[in-house]
Amino acid sequence: MSTTRRFLIAPSLARLLRRDRGGGRVTEGHFPNQTGRSSHVHLDGDTSSLVLLTAADDGSQLEERTEVPRAHAEALLDVAPGKVDYARTRLNAAGREIWVDRFVTPGPLDLIQVNFDNQEEASRFAPPAWFGPEVTSDAAFQTRSIALNELPPVPDVPLSNAALDELLDALENRFSSPRPVSSGRRDEARRRTSNASGETPSRP
Repeated sequence: MSTTRRFLIAPSLARLLRRDRGGGRVTEGHFPNQTGRSSHVHLDGDTSSLVLLTAADDGSQLEERTEVPRAHAEALLDVAPGKVDYARTRLNAAGREIWVDRFVTPGPLDLIQVNFDNQEEASRFAPPAWFGPEVTSDAAFQTRSIALNELPPVPDVPLSNAALDELLDALENRFSSPRPVSSGRRDEARRRTSNASGETPSRP
């Protein structure tokens, strides 16, 4: 039974990730809830799927995903009452695959999603310093809720040099062989991020 933890992320850090890693467009069309289950159509690049989620007693969800022809997926998307569009950046950090989603429709929101096989695994996960506040327990930040309702109020996410440094370390260590760390690149990223947050960058 899979489970998902969600976190906010400072927009400037999300922008840095997209610039370094890029991101693919994802479109989803969600249908009204049914007792104990929900469904949506998912378009990601050349892949299109119909997704059925069934709630389990422990609060996790069983996902059944079936690939469907693109034309069928687009037809379902046309009649879906709730829609979202976002750019998804994928990376491996803290021993997990992490998704950083930049919502465009219905409005701007930067959100981290981390999927786990079970609740115990999710509980053991220690989020890196560059993650913002956790919003897993707030249903308003679920993709389905955003699609069928509206974008929730998004609080300001605090930003620190420690968070930026840890994210840069994760990006610069993405290769198995060591690479010399470019202090110029690091300082430039810190300057851009500090300017975006309105902070004055600290000197080493």
